[in-house]
Amino acid sequence: MNRGAGLPGGLANLNDTVRVIDRDGTDLGVMIVAKTQKLASEQGAELFVTEHTAKPPVVRIVIVRKARME
Repeated sequence: MNRGAGLPGGLANLNDTVRVIDRDGTDLGVMIVAKTQKLASEQGAELFVTEHTAKPPVVRIVIVRKARME
């Protein structure tokens, strides 16, 4: 089984399916987590679970910006 650390909250298996919302709000449909992680990585983004109780769970691709300390 493809279980492991580094998956967004509530997702324990790379073969789980999720509904994916892109950075601009476009619904990209249902995909497996592994493909979704690859899409996010290619955009320099991360996955954020927005509806973990939905069937399938809903994730959004987001850019996480780190606050600059001055």
